[in-house]
Amino acid sequence: MSEKANKQRAGGSSNWIDMRNMLSEFNRSLSLIVDKELLLSNIVVKIKQIVSVEKVSVFLMQHDTDKFLPAASSQPEEEVSRNTLFSAKDKLINWFSVNESLLVVSRSPSILHYFSPEEQELIRTMQSECIYPLKVMNRLTGLVFIGRKNDRADYSQDELDLLALLLDQAAVAIENAVLYEEQSARIKKMYRADRLAILGQLAAGAAHEIRNPLTAIRSTMQYLGKEMKGSDKAEMIDELMEEVDRINKIVQGLLSFAKPTELETARIDTEALIRETLSLVNNLLKKQSVAVNYRNLADDPVIVADPAQLKQVFLNILLNAVEAMAESNDKTVNIVLENSRPVDMRSRYLIVSFEDNGKGVETENIENVFNPFYTTKKEGTGLGLPISYGIINKHNGEMELTSRPGAGTKLVIKLPQALK
Repeated sequence: MSEKANKQRAGGSSNWIDMRNMLSEFNRSLSLIVDKELLLSNIVVKIKQIVSVEKVSVFLMQHDTDKFLPAASSQPEEEVSRNTLFSAKDKLINWFSVNESLLVVSRSPSILHYFSPEEQELIRTMQSECIYPLKVMNRLTGLVFIGRKNDRADYSQDELDLLALLLDQAAVAIENAVLYEEQSARIKKMYRADRLAILGQLAAGAAHEIRNPLTAIRSTMQYLGKEMKGSDKAEMIDELMEEVDRINKIVQGLLSFAKPTELETARIDTEALIRETLSLVNNLLKKQSVAVNYRNLADDPVIVADPAQLKQVFLNILLNAVEAMAESNDKTVNIVLENSRPVDMRSRYLIVSFEDNGKGVETENIENVFNPFYTTKKEGTGLGLPISYGIINKHNGEMELTSRPGAGTKLVIKLPQALK
């Protein structure tokens, strides 16, 4: 071998060692990042640096379901949309649950053909060349899809080894970030429950104190209205009566928030209830040019609940979504119905999610949306979501809101469901 070739080989080996040392240092720093989105963003950037690639997508298993959804991606949204998912029942997920190795697509045509046609098409759409499983304690927690290299060359073994070094450590770091996120969410729920309980007590007291004099004011104004009938002042009395009725409506809303109506439960088909709610707002949706994408992924949509109150919740969420998209060009509401993983031997959750592509909510205001009287509407009372939250809470369920300013809002409702 020539001296020049030996130098090139030595130089390549030196670069590989430097890259490996840099990755080791980076992996140690991963444990210091607790923000999941920031962590995933850093991992995607580092993958692109290691193998000089543009297309990288990370799918993570969801906390409540067996679905694997996109958590981070460097690809255009048309290639990896937020509706793209894999399920635990899919062949691709099953293969990676059993096999712990990296899959190089072009070298494994027989394995690719084992996957379903839909899975194969998704891999082609994302132009994925490598798929790496993220595993923690022998449990598949995610998948990383990596495209072809920019120079179209094959992946070297050194590059595959570096990816394995990065992603094995990344899997643990991501799991820690997810656990931290879940713990933070639990603390927020506890704080919110205490805060709303106190606000409910104050609201109930204030509503009663306001309602008593308001009744007397209304009665007096009705009497004066009869006395002034036909005069110029009668119109003023009518306007004042409208204002009194508006105050009374707010007071009634306060009472509904403070003391929700008792539940009248029955076995209900949530699938049918969602469709009934959509039919109620069908004309409004058409008038506002809102498209609804509804997917029923639940194997059992039946729960024990109060159908009238749940319909009120669904209706309120849909109306909020329509209003939030008033200035959007492409107005879409995505509704998904699905079952969670079992919570214990006898129960799980039925999950209903509503997602719009409206103006969204600023991050610092997300917690405020459940507070009474907080609203961004010109004529809103700010009681719709707090009342809805109270209804879901009374069903022993959960309601969570996530939002991206300028990109939309997602509201997820979890309702207890008995396992058969």
